[in-house]
Order: sequence, then C-alpha cells, then structure tokens
Amino acid sequence: MDQHEQNAWGSVQYDSRFDEYWVAAGSARQCLFYCPWCGEELPPSKREEWFDAVEALGLDPWHDEVPEDLRSNAWWKASSIAK
Repeated sequence: MDQHEQNAWGSVQYDSRFDEYWVAAGSARQCLFYCPWCGEELPPSKREEWFDAVEALGLDPWHDEVPEDLRSNAWWKASSIAK
C-alpha cells in the first residue's frame, strides 16, 4: 500500500516489525485498519506478539538493545504468526 500511486506524498508509512500501516497524527502514529484508497481490510497488527517476543527474551524494549531479527519483519516471517 505504501507504493500506491495515491501515496505520492508518502503519507502512509509501514512498520515491518509490527506489520502495520500508519499515518502521522501530530507527534503520534494513527494505525490504519483499512486501505484508505480501496477500503480493503489490512492484516492485523503483530504489535502485541512483538512485545511478547521481546519480553520472552527478558528484555525491556524501551531500555535494552533489541536483537537484529526483532527490528524488522524477520521475526514474524520465520514464525507461525505469519500464517
């Protein structure tokens, strides 16, 4: 969706860690649940699962170094979460 021709301004962003599309809302992010152009439902966010995976390693995502594979979609592509 971030490559859609109507996204020429780059207003829709993608965070591969969480498999989320979002737009800036002031200093916050507003997650999108549907494509703003066609209305198709987007995949559910993997944000909760990401925090669970980080916590399972005994890490604090706000203060500890997060492993490289958890900084992209590699962690969920390699797991059953991708299904």
